[in-house]
Amino acid sequence: MMIFKNYISDALIKFKIIREKSGKIDLEVLWSNEQIKSIMGMNEYDIINKKITALFPGMHNSLFDWPKILSEAAMTNNHKVIEQYVSTFEKYLRLSIFGYKDDCFYIAIQDLTYKKTFRRTLLEKDREIKHLGSELKARANEDVLTKLYNLQFVVECIRNSILCYKEEGVNFCLLLIDIDDFNKINLEHGINTGDILLQDVAHILSSVARKIDVVGRYGNDKFIILLNNMDIDIAKISAGRIKMEIEKYDLNLVNGISICGALLEYSGELLEELMENAELLLSKAQSMGKGILLS
Repeated sequence: MMIFKNYISDALIKFKIIREKSGKIDLEVLWSNEQIKSIMGMNEYDIINKKITALFPGMHNSLFDWPKILSEAAMTNNHKVIEQYVSTFEKYLRLSIFGYKDDCFYIAIQDLTYKKTFRRTLLEKDREIKHLGSELKARANEDVLTKLYNLQFVVECIRNSILCYKEEGVNFCLLLIDIDDFNKINLEHGINTGDILLQDVAHILSSVARKIDVVGRYGNDKFIILLNNMDIDIAKISAGRIKMEIEKYDLNLVNGISICGALLEYSGELLEELMENAELLLSKAQSMGKGILLS
């Protein structure tokens, strides 16, 4: 058991890759330690020889195919670390994947939920304290119309994510989107209809985003989403789902809206450069036509 020395305080689990006739990949639990209960909510002896999708049927409706993602990570890396919010467990987890042999591998799991949410809580409280004693206190971080975070707070969150990137190497992406022909919608259907459209799009963004993401209004008909702890490949999946959900939108006279978008992965540049690059990429998408998402 010396191989587990560095992971003795973590939840540890051994999986075997199961390839279904349909081509889908599943994972069978071969072994786990007692710490797994704090993550999965089950005792270690209750999950042995069980398939992960049978234990957690909600995985079938998940945005990410976790059995496939974890299997590919195990097969292509000696040691792969993934930090991700996993909706199945409603936790922000660090998954250390290692020891692949004969279609079997280990995952050491750490729960980082408290650590990752603590910084945002501090930001929110700091801004509320600055407005203490005024009627702005309750809305220090909020856009009045959409009830999303305002741009000032999103920018502070981006600064915080840049700090995490520099200190811990935690990746993040930025998604900037714009509603196509919004001014035309205002002219043809009225400002009230335009406001309802913005509120509904804001609701869609909030419902699709993970708890660790930050969704804000960028200005007029533009929105911004900070996708924390996410690399560009997974961010493309999330952005595609957001685009699909918005384009399903139907509001009486306004039927079949589309969006343009710009998706960037942070790579060490200054905040100002990141924002400028996002705006330039969005402008390029808009110049190419409607419904264009560039990354």
